[in-house]
Amino acid sequence: MARIRKENMNTSFFHTMVQGINKEYIFESIKDRNQYLKIMKETREKIDITILAYCIMSNHAHILFYEQNKENLTKYMHRINLLYAKYYNKKYDRVGYVFRDRYKTQPIYSEKYLYMCVKYIHNNPIKANICKEANEYRYSSCHHNIFYRDTELERNIKNNMYVQQTKREEEQNFILMEEDFNKEEICNQIIKEIAMENHITKEEICQSNERIGLLIKKLKIQNNISYRMLESVLGINRKKLKRIEQEQIEGKTDAERLENE
Repeated sequence: MARIRKENMNTSFFHTMVQGINKEYIFESIKDRNQYLKIMKETREKIDITILAYCIMSNHAHILFYEQNKENLTKYMHRINLLYAKYYNKKYDRVGYVFRDRYKTQPIYSEKYLYMCVKYIHNNPIKANICKEANEYRYSSCHHNIFYRDTELERNIKNNMYVQQTKREEEQNFILMEEDFNKEEICNQIIKEIAMENHITKEEICQSNERIGLLIKKLKIQNNISYRMLESVLGINRKKLKRIEQEQIEGKTDAERLENE
């Protein structure tokens, strides 16, 4: 489950995204999408939270929240995904995870990016060549908002969602959220392969700077994985990762590093 970092606490707007395990189509049928929307609506009646925009696609979903109590966001996402996973496993007679191990949360700090996010969410079906106009898609808040509250905030968003002209480079913040899912999957797969080859665990890899250095080389240089992603997956701050990478370049071993400390 995604945690909201302390440095992200000074905003009440959050863009979340969930994706099916192994990128599977978990919202493929009309009934599945309607079920997820039903769970979203029923859970919102139990956990008082404001949903500004949403879009349910075949293998992922976007939800934009306005919520001052961050614990409510965590509880809400945990509950809707848990209930949907139970429904999905029962319907398709399967066991195991339905969603990837955690959802992505992106804080939004400005009105400009808030409107951009709404437009980005509603344009998902257009990018997938499902429809030509966003309001033609039945499973997004652009078509109809079952969570509608007559607040100034929501009216303002609704009135401006088609006015904002989003430049391609400005969309990168939202596109990166989807790319992060793919890169995180690459990271975990490579770590798993290295661990299996050497008959060690991920924790043991992280206990050796030499192994971490080799991992950085494989992930960062060969697969273009960012320090931000490495920090998230390995649980090691980027300052230490950069130092280890430099030691790897200089050819320092763990023993030589310990001698210098």
